[in-house]
Amino acid sequence: MKNNKRIFKRIAVIFLLFVVLSMWAAADAYAQNKIKYTYDSAGNRLSRQKEIVVQTRGALSDEEEPSVYEEELSETKVTIYPNPTKGVLKVDISGVEKFENAQISLYDLTGKLLQQWAGISQSNTIDLSERTPGMYIMQVAYNGKISSWKIIKE
Repeated sequence: MKNNKRIFKRIAVIFLLFVVLSMWAAADAYAQNKIKYTYDSAGNRLSRQKEIVVQTRGALSDEEEPSVYEEELSETKVTIYPNPTKGVLKVDISGVEKFENAQISLYDLTGKLLQQWAGISQSNTIDLSERTPGMYIMQVAYNGKISSWKIIKE
């Protein structure tokens, strides 16, 4: 009887350890964070960027068409498409004579600036193919006005 209790305790401890390790491994297997490094020609690391991706429920199915977003920004009309995107995003800006102060900025959901494009024109192609799937915030700034969009990268 005493041996049966010892065996039962050992089996219970092994089972509990197995459950805890399985949960830890499953949580780690679905992590989609990405770390990017940049180096100079001598091999010295210049920067380290960590992208944190937040998964959302209720993503679009394959049958749904990506949306085209339009917004009036001053006398400027901004159109962003397709959203969600698989990699290449078009940003069209009309009604602008000079693009001296216009810029496009990409942020993660924590508010960290990931990339910025200055010197933009009427038709801009933004390549997000290197970004991990998830949600991002894109801002278009022109003459002190800022317009923001939620961008979904598939």
